[in-house]
Amino acid sequence: MSEPASRLRPAWPFDIGIVGTGIVGAHQLTREAEEVIRRSNHTFVIASGYGVPEYLSTLCPRTTDLGELYEPGVNRLPTYHRMAAEVVSAALTEAPVCLATYGHPWVYCYPTTLIHRAAPLLGLHVEVFAGVSSFDTLLVDLGTDIANSGVQMYEATDLLLRRRPVQNDVTCVIWQPTVVGDPTCPSGPYGAQQFRPLQDHLLRFYPPGHQVKLVTTRTHPLIPSTVQTLALGDLAAALEGRPGVGTLYIPALTERPIADLELLDVMVSSGSPSDMP
Repeated sequence: MSEPASRLRPAWPFDIGIVGTGIVGAHQLTREAEEVIRRSNHTFVIASGYGVPEYLSTLCPRTTDLGELYEPGVNRLPTYHRMAAEVVSAALTEAPVCLATYGHPWVYCYPTTLIHRAAPLLGLHVEVFAGVSSFDTLLVDLGTDIANSGVQMYEATDLLLRRRPVQNDVTCVIWQPTVVGDPTCPSGPYGAQQFRPLQDHLLRFYPPGHQVKLVTTRTHPLIPSTVQTLALGDLAAALEGRPGVGTLYIPALTERPIADLELLDVMVSSGSPSDMP
């Protein structure tokens, strides 16, 4: 039985390299990601940032924009399978290849998961490299640190499907609220009715007047991010007609009291900082 293709190419440690391109165009592409792209024979791109496919073509002359596979109004899942299949198929004949994806390749990027599952079955080795994610840019846009109360994060549709409880004494981040309840690639904006189930679910844990923020991170270095503050009870109306991008940030409603007073005494007596949470 012949050796798998990945074992016959010791010069480069993977058959498929998956990198993140960041959020702000090509400005957040790491040197590590650039090196992976340069050393690849073929780079596949799923990136919506300004000028990303054009820039990557200067690093790897053979590039394919997989974003063209999206079809408005069509379920996204089969599209993700097609994307993953193209990358894996190319790796069988022209490895090493690269998938360059928007943001961080392990943050809401299902093709990464599909490739990671399929590659070992075909004797292919995958390496994933970190990128700047939308969570990283969210913290910058808000000017906040998560150290004080921690953070809980949910995808909007999954939050509703599973009726997940929310701890209102912990900062909450809701991903993809602008496309909640829709498995397709959106063909246009939604009415307020699309967002009322999400609003109603969150109102089980917060009062209507609780101030939240809708954050849309810039994707071009010359365009500012937008941060809109609103009452949670107005969420559905605020999301009506918006583009299908954005993240919902919900600050903690209350502060949980310290329960382990013995540990607190030990930390205080050891000279821990006085401004600890």
